[in-house]
Amino acid sequence: MNDGHENRRSFRVSESAYIKYEILDEKEFAEGLEHRKTRLGESDSAQALLVDIDARLSEAMFALNGESNQYGKCLTLLNDKLNVVIEQLPALRQSKAALASSVPQTCDVGADGIVFASAEPLEPGTKLSIQLLLASDNRYIESFCRVVRNTGTPAGNDEKKFPFGIAVEFQGMKQSQREMLIQHMFNRESETLRMRRLQTELDDE
Repeated sequence: MNDGHENRRSFRVSESAYIKYEILDEKEFAEGLEHRKTRLGESDSAQALLVDIDARLSEAMFALNGESNQYGKCLTLLNDKLNVVIEQLPALRQSKAALASSVPQTCDVGADGIVFASAEPLEPGTKLSIQLLLASDNRYIESFCRVVRNTGTPAGNDEKKFPFGIAVEFQGMKQSQREMLIQHMFNRESETLRMRRLQTELDDE
């Protein structure tokens, strides 16, 4: 049981994403994400609640789809409806618009952290506030994180422009959002495997 749990947490997928990060000092990091958002005038209790509900609903959908296809479809429709509401929240729309105006990059995404490309190295132990917008399904994620190491640039990026790969570990992320990330990664991997099977079948014809 523990092995399966660890496998889910260590699983990684290659993902196109828009990324923004800021370096934090010890005081900001200790205060936490919500305190920082309030101080910057970005806090929205309704937004935080809806995003958390969306993450928990996604987790329930993932479990239910394996048991009942019809119930899974109903939950999917409810989730789509909720997403329409969330997308209209001004603070979230502004955050997504700001991220989407940047150039996406290829990252290695996992439930516990990511590896992204950077123009500069970041010392291990550096604390960050990070925002991600996943290109495949427009999922918005924000978290505090800690730099674990500098590594090679993830494949698919311009190594001259971004010569450094930065591996970070999420800190203080809500479990519901982490489970949503796990579901997202398995969905992406399932779709990749399905496309490979289709391509193999076409090649065999």
